[in-house]
Amino acid sequence: MNADVIDGHYLTLIGVVIGLCIGVLYFIYRRKQSLKYMNVIFNLDKRPWYQQPPNYPMTFFFSILGGMIAVSLLNNMPDTGNRRVEIYKVTKMAERRIRYDFIEYLELTNEDGAITYRPKDNQSFSIGQEVEVTIEKGLLGFSQVLNAVPRNS
Repeated sequence: MNADVIDGHYLTLIGVVIGLCIGVLYFIYRRKQSLKYMNVIFNLDKRPWYQQPPNYPMTFFFSILGGMIAVSLLNNMPDTGNRRVEIYKVTKMAERRIRYDFIEYLELTNEDGAITYRPKDNQSFSIGQEVEVTIEKGLLGFSQVLNAVPRNS
């Protein structure tokens, strides 16, 4: 989800923390609800599904997943109109193997730092080549790499 976001690991971490907070708040809410109505001992098999205790591992799994998706969509979906073009230099070309597929990526550097970019199928770059990278700042302040084209110099 955050592969093209600069410092996307921080964005993912924010989503996980928000998901954990939602899971804990849900746990506290359900705990208060169960203590409020716990004046009679019920047979566990006879209670309707909405009165049974929640499955906490699944609750935390879905709250963390929902938090990560919500934060990623909030950062990446709205068009903020804050686009800029920066010049980077290709310093490394590599590929990562995931099962039976190879994913090619480039490491681009300039004086501000380094980013990774996954080129499209019809793009070709060479090491040392200067590249114009289009970057858009997201709603949460994390920049996303939109496109990279070779620089005409």
